[in-house]
Order: sequence, then C-alpha cells, then structure tokens
Amino acid sequence: MSASLNCYAVLLGLALCGSSVAQAPVQSPAPPGKYIDGVIGNVAGRIILYSDLAGRLEQARQAGEKVTDSLACNEFEDLLYQQLLLEQARIDSVVPDENQVGAELDRRIAYFEQQIGGREKLEKFYGKSVTEIKADFHDQVAEQLLGQQMQQKITGDARVTPRQVEQFFREIPKDSLPFINAGVEYARISVYAKPTETEDRNVKLKLEEYRDAIVSGKKDFCTVAILYSEDPGSAAQCGELGMVPLGVMVPEFDAVAMSLKDGEISPVFKTKYGYHIMEMIERKGEQYNARHILLIPKTSPVDLQAAKDRLDSLMTLVRDGKLDFSKAASEDNDDEDTRGTNGVVMEPGSNSPHWAIGDLDQKTFLVLDKLQTGQISQSLAFDDPNGNRGYRVFRLLKRTGPHRMNLNEDYPLVQQAAEAKLRQRNVDNWVKEKLKDTYVNIIPAYRGCKFDHPWPVAPAQP
Repeated sequence: MSASLNCYAVLLGLALCGSSVAQAPVQSPAPPGKYIDGVIGNVAGRIILYSDLAGRLEQARQAGEKVTDSLACNEFEDLLYQQLLLEQARIDSVVPDENQVGAELDRRIAYFEQQIGGREKLEKFYGKSVTEIKADFHDQVAEQLLGQQMQQKITGDARVTPRQVEQFFREIPKDSLPFINAGVEYARISVYAKPTETEDRNVKLKLEEYRDAIVSGKKDFCTVAILYSEDPGSAAQCGELGMVPLGVMVPEFDAVAMSLKDGEISPVFKTKYGYHIMEMIERKGEQYNARHILLIPKTSPVDLQAAKDRLDSLMTLVRDGKLDFSKAASEDNDDEDTRGTNGVVMEPGSNSPHWAIGDLDQKTFLVLDKLQTGQISQSLAFDDPNGNRGYRVFRLLKRTGPHRMNLNEDYPLVQQAAEAKLRQRNVDNWVKEKLKDTYVNIIPAYRGCKFDHPWPVAPAQP
C-alpha cells in the first residue's frame, strides 16, 4: 500500500501524507518557479510555511476536492486565523488539557485503525509504532484543541430561540434551500464483555511474578517483553516506547512514568488497556523513554454471553415500558461516544444527529434499513478497534426521504445553521477588533486573495 493511495491520514485529520512539498498541487496564487518551502505568512511572530498550506491542499485533493486558487486562499486564511487564536491563547495563558489531547489522539488512532484494518496494518503502513505516531503528532493535535478552546471562548454559548430559527429560515431564498439526502437519526447502547474477577486477578499475579523475577535478576526485562508483552507496537523492541511527551499515553501511564527514576521499575499498575510494569530508561523534563510489559485480562464466551444477557434484560424493561431508552443509554451504556447524548449517535462532521444514508457504515445501514421508526434491534455482537467485545442494540429515531430543507423535518439542521451564523458573527467581530493591534505580514503572492476578514496586508508592488 503506497502513501498516495487515499492517504488515510485525511481521515485522522493529521498531516501524515508522504508526498513532498514540491509535489503539492498548489495553483496560483503561489510563488513562481520550483518553490520548496518558505514563510508565506506571519501573525504576531507566528509563521505560516508554504508546506503548511500545501499539506492542507493535498488533503483536500485526496478527499476529492478540486484544488483552485479560491480554495488555496480559503485554506491560507484559516491558517492565519488559527495563528491568531494561538497568539490569543498565549496572551490569556491558556494551555491545552493533556488529558483531552491524549483522548483525542486515542480517538483518531482508533478510527484510523478501523479504516485501515487494525493496529498492525497501521504500524506497517507508516513504519512506526502507534506510540511513535502519537508522539509525532502530539503537538499538532494540542494546537488544534487549543484553537478550538479559544474559538469556544470567542463564540460563547451561541443559542437561538425558536422564533429566531424560524426567522433565519424565512430569510433563505426558496431557490437556495439545500437538498437534503435521504437520512436517519438513530441511537445505540453497547454493553462490553468484562473479564471475571478471577481472570483479572490471575493476570495481575502473573505480571507481579514477572516483575519479581526481573527485579531479582532471574529474568531480563527485554526478554520478558519480547516473549509475553501483549502490546504489539513495543514488544519486539523490548517493550521500549521511544521518547514521548506527556499526554501521548493515558494519564495513569504518564503518572507512573513521572514517579520513576532512571532505571527504576514500577509496581504493577492498571490502565484501560490492561496491567503494566514499566522500566524508566530516561526522563527529560516532560518527556520520557520507558519500557513496559502489558498483559490483558481476556474475556471468555461465558463473559460475552453475560454481556448479551445484561443487554437483553435492559431492553426487555424498555420494551415493556418499565425503563426509558434514554435513561438506559445514559446510565447503563458502556459506549463512551453515546453515553452523554442519551444514546444518540452524532455525525462527526456536522456534530448533528442526522446521518445521510451514504455516510453510514454497511453494518449499521443493514440494521437500520430493517427497522421502523422507534423500533429497537435485536442484540448484535461487535468488536471495537480497541479490542473490546460485546453486544449492542440500535434504535431508529427518525427516517427522512430526499427533500428540500424544511422546518418540519429539518428543524435541528436549521437551528444548527442559525447558531453557526451567530457564532460566525461573533468571530468576525473578534477578528476585526484584534487585527487593529496585531502584526500581520503576508507575502506578495497571496495579497490578491479575497479574504473574509480584513487582514492588514500591504498593497502589492506594481
């Protein structure tokens, strides 16, 4: 599989493509000749490189968009805006939440593994372990989340009343109302199979035996990691992770790492992945290189059947009217993505409950296609990208055919658009105010762009 084949990194939102800057399909406005890289913009001392823009345009091309001058200008302006947000974060002393950074890296990696066919294929594709991939893109994701955090501060809690939603809709020319594809809204509850207490205890004891043998000198850490560690990304390297910054690993792992001295071996500790022991190789400030051994408690067919029985019991109560589906989804749901939304599955691109039929994965489509509105599916077995096994049910909340947008069928979408307009107005006002006293410099080749915001650029030379 070559890096040019769909460049799966587009799915991650990470610039992992292997093409060089010189090959990026940037059309004019762009510096003439064979331009390798260089500064094309500066916002309060925060530089924007040609490679930053070229990477975005390559991702757009891989996603099927036509790369034009207009797209190049739009992407460049977004880079300017992101730098303005980061500069404001510096002024306000806002720092990214490392727990959120780590969770976002985990989410993107898990999604990527699902798309490419598993962790082993992902690591083979990039020639790096997952830990190394996370370390490479930690700072990029941290900046993205910091920008989102600042944007939220600027836009505030944008809410519109039903009357404002109706007014917004009435102001849209009828011939400009978008065409809405056939779609659905649905909810999901998942119950994971959990190892028995006996299995959990036996795995912990086995790892404690390994640790005692290593500490006493009877066994070598490297040998034990190669033979027994269940972390496929590090086992072959004696369990070594390479130098990683805080936030790449889960918080429990980082906490243990920060408590160890060079050469010290930790007690057995637990994360969501299983049980670990860690040997600290080297710490440098907020970065460290460590070895670890991972053992994972296993679920049995009996554990899987227990998960199914638990879910079936819940759904019997729901179908009998003794338990509300939303209550079960918020209190008895092992699915982190839907527990906080009363089970409703949100479309990630729009953060809306509406899913176009073509955007559903095949398994979900085949289930929902057979349900009537309000109906709950039978319990279905599943395996998620993190190796969790269990059962889940789906509930069809709404089904719509292809149509022009209207208030009756598409109120949530109209409300979302009205709130987006309000947020954009807040952003426009903020940018206009900040640019009054912020240094901005754009190279001549990009000064002809039609920007949405009044970036203070010098006129082009005749």
